[in-house]
Amino acid sequence: MKKILLKLFVCIVVGTFITVGVLNVVENFLYKITQSSYLEVQTYRTNSQSEIKSTDLISIPDNATQLQFSYNNKYYAYLEDGVIHINNIEDKSEYCTIKEDDPICYYYMLYDKNLIMYFVEDTSGSYTTLTLRTFEIATQRTTDYNDFNVTNFSRIKDITMSPLINIIYINVETKSGVSTNNIVYKIDLFNSMSRVRSGVILNKIRMMQHIDRLYYEDTDGGVYTSGASVNYLFGYADVELIGIDSRLENEDDYETFYYLDTETNDRVYVVSGSRLVDTIYLSDTDVVTSYNEYNDVYLIYPTYILNLTGENPYKRVAKLSKYVTFEAIKGDTVYLRTTNNKIITTPLLDN
Repeated sequence: MKKILLKLFVCIVVGTFITVGVLNVVENFLYKITQSSYLEVQTYRTNSQSEIKSTDLISIPDNATQLQFSYNNKYYAYLEDGVIHINNIEDKSEYCTIKEDDPICYYYMLYDKNLIMYFVEDTSGSYTTLTLRTFEIATQRTTDYNDFNVTNFSRIKDITMSPLINIIYINVETKSGVSTNNIVYKIDLFNSMSRVRSGVILNKIRMMQHIDRLYYEDTDGGVYTSGASVNYLFGYADVELIGIDSRLENEDDYETFYYLDTETNDRVYVVSGSRLVDTIYLSDTDVVTSYNEYNDVYLIYPTYILNLTGENPYKRVAKLSKYVTFEAIKGDTVYLRTTNNKIITTPLLDN
């Protein structure tokens, strides 16, 4: 009788372990499936389960550049052959175009209104005149602002601005033979413009929204403001300024800066004023890119997205897959590009 009970007990234990193991395998398999194919299903929605329903996708011309989306998810725009094309997101129809006598070389859709800021390029010999204009989408009204001359102009690499104080910083790349230089210009929309930085190659420029202060990042992993390095806050680690949270609870508060440690890719430093206030330790180091616009700071991974400025910076707020690449986030909508150059959307999960 004891032998029978013992055998029965062994069978129950072994059966339990096998059942648990199988369930774990199934659970992990299902998790991987949802992680890797969630957006594949979204990408290839069909009418008859065999054809792509093209009306659910946004088609982008192959030679289009600078794809952007409006803050309220009403319009998308791109630059093609020096012309800005503005389209309705809802029905994918073309709303209007911005075309000048000379080509448009750069534009930026504001993060808080349906207004486009753009630059017209007029080159004669080694001199280029860049003219700054704005375009109000609803009224299609154009307003002229500053123009300035650049010698050996190559491209506009980056701009950063604050609509709150009406100041813009522009990082312009110049090339002469094998020599490359970056020049940062400051434009006060209602007053003046000036050159504020030259003689160094910059990866990124970012400005605060409530006060006139510029941060710039060089190619050696250094971040500076007013000529002083901020890397001492992180033990002089190489960092990337991935975003700024400009929300202030009180007038005396500082905007919050987020720096990714690019030496390890496993932590994000959170800085307020001149103090390191927090460190977010990351479980994965395969960061693809980051995204920031005014307030929210996101880290994009191959299969998910984190919102570092959310209540829980470790919670995954969207799923991705190998079939798509990240484009932008506007409100609660994530924009993604498929392998066949289509744009799809997926909702941002509550954080």
